[in-house]
Amino acid sequence: MTSAWAEWEQRLTHISAAVELWGERTKTAPVIPPSSALSGDDRPGLSVSNIAWYPLVIAVEHLDFALSTMRATQTMYPTSYMTTLRTALLTASQAAWVLAPPQRSERRGRAMRLRMQDLDDQLKLVNSASELTDDQERAQARDVEELKKQLEECREAATALGLPKSSTAKLNNTDVITEAAKQLHEDPVAASGVQLLWRTGSAAAHGQRAYALMRMNSNVVQGEGPRKVMQLRGDLVHDVGPAAAAATLAANEAFRLFDLRCGHAPEPAGQLQRIIDLLPGTAPREVPLEMPARSRRVETSSLWISYPRRPGIPGWAIR
Repeated sequence: MTSAWAEWEQRLTHISAAVELWGERTKTAPVIPPSSALSGDDRPGLSVSNIAWYPLVIAVEHLDFALSTMRATQTMYPTSYMTTLRTALLTASQAAWVLAPPQRSERRGRAMRLRMQDLDDQLKLVNSASELTDDQERAQARDVEELKKQLEECREAATALGLPKSSTAKLNNTDVITEAAKQLHEDPVAASGVQLLWRTGSAAAHGQRAYALMRMNSNVVQGEGPRKVMQLRGDLVHDVGPAAAAATLAANEAFRLFDLRCGHAPEPAGQLQRIIDLLPGTAPREVPLEMPARSRRVETSSLWISYPRRPGIPGWAIR
């Protein structure tokens, strides 16, 4: 085990402690103080508080799942954690993105975009059903009509509330990740790193071979002749650790903003010692938090991938 691996295990200790506290907090619905800014954001048909809280709960769930799986299996799978942590990063970023603007109209506008995107995705899902019985076709028609009605009500609400035109525009998740990263990380290099982790997680989630091929230099390659076989291994230091840290920092910011809009001082779970403990190259605390007893060192898993040899291309050197 390298020193870098040990440092990331230490960081996962801190992340696990924060996620455990967040998990307890998200077991119940939040109470929104009537006089708070977030309560003022909410309107019939547009619950900004709910639209921000739901993705935050999903982020905590996915962080908890990834960390619990590491503890239970003691295995560093090659791509699975990146898929799970991608969802955690996206949903935490969505929550922070909605809550970040100081202007109420902007917060409402961003919540409306999420709401309308959700309805549009539901509409596509319902329309995609085929080979239906007569009863199912009638139910499908009713659902389509209802979803279109809700979308139109959202447009009318956006006009009535005087929301910016962008509030009804199509939502792009990559743009959300980019904006949330910039608002969280003052260092443009760190913000760019978050975008890279997002796209890396997408490659893993979509089963793209590029995810493996970009890691040829750091994995084992065997075979002779025109074809080779590569052993793709889970990487805590360069992939899983940074992905978990990025999602955790985004969730921490979302909780901070949620408490701020509720008029509360941030709860202890929101006081994660952010970049100090999580970014590569920083030393862990002198007195580390205890990991749960069921946690042990995470071992490395691997899988073998066949690929055609393409010599002479920069970055494809095999060692």
